[in-house]
Amino acid sequence: YLCTRVGAFPDRASVLAAAEAHLPVLARYHAGLSEELHGIAEGAGVTPAEVVVANHYTDLRDLSPDPTRWRPAPEKGPDADGGCSVIWAETPTGRILAQTWDMHATAIPYVMMLHVPASADGPEAWVFTLTGCLGLTGMSTARVAVGINNLYSTDATLGVVWPAMVRRALHQPTAAAARDVVLGSPVGSGHHYMIADRKDAFAIETSGVLRRLLPTGPSYCHTNHCLDPEVAAVSSISPTSTTRERMRWLEASLGARPIADLADVWTRMGSQDGWPRSITTNMSTPENPHGTATCGAVALNLDTGEVWAQAGFVTNVAAERFQV
Repeated sequence: YLCTRVGAFPDRASVLAAAEAHLPVLARYHAGLSEELHGIAEGAGVTPAEVVVANHYTDLRDLSPDPTRWRPAPEKGPDADGGCSVIWAETPTGRILAQTWDMHATAIPYVMMLHVPASADGPEAWVFTLTGCLGLTGMSTARVAVGINNLYSTDATLGVVWPAMVRRALHQPTAAAARDVVLGSPVGSGHHYMIADRKDAFAIETSGVLRRLLPTGPSYCHTNHCLDPEVAAVSSISPTSTTRERMRWLEASLGARPIADLADVWTRMGSQDGWPRSITTNMSTPENPHGTATCGAVALNLDTGEVWAQAGFVTNVAAERFQV
């Protein structure tokens, strides 16, 4: 839907052809995660390419439908609409990473928490995700956490499905090692990644080609526009995007009062101030059920190992609680 209505793909067949081209990239990137994606397809009775579409949704949208324009994403970057909102804070109760997850409202029934057992690849983890997706955001028992925002790149390339990179980052023993995974992975389009553990915190913006580290500090927030000028130069923002309004609200909220604990950040993620251009939102209608909505949220305390998560709107809704 997104690739043909918002992206430039003419039909379903061309989207699936592009998705198919990503499968060998994933196989080279991580055999175990490639096998997991193929297993999801087998269990669901669909093709692996269709599972790639579910995982790589916005990155496929950014890709040109012309295969002659596809180029492999770099494995190391050069030196030096609605959407998700990320909050990072060092609080009296521990280091907290939290975010909303916004996409088309019809995704809400498929939001889930995935428990990933420990393996030879890495430690146990709880991952916020959608049915069929390898993982969108989460935290491991090593207390390494990853959060994400989508960015709209104009230099999208053929790359690894980004949920596989999130999972591979969560395999790592430290945030520094997870940072290096992101900087060294052949991601194909734009995202902002917030990576932290009990010692370090790193913010990274990517495009199809660029990778840039951003300063963070004791509190930090990010929405769906680029803060790095070089990444911004190869990115765009929809004229109907709420990213700047949400960023202004978050900056004002964090400036007025620091985050105290998980309950505090959960309340702020449920804010409807400025509705519908607010942190929690719903822009779907009966005529347009695919409109953007807050499909869920997750809040992680890296010091205590607490994981709060919920599907759908989180305004005045209690979180389900997990522990790593």
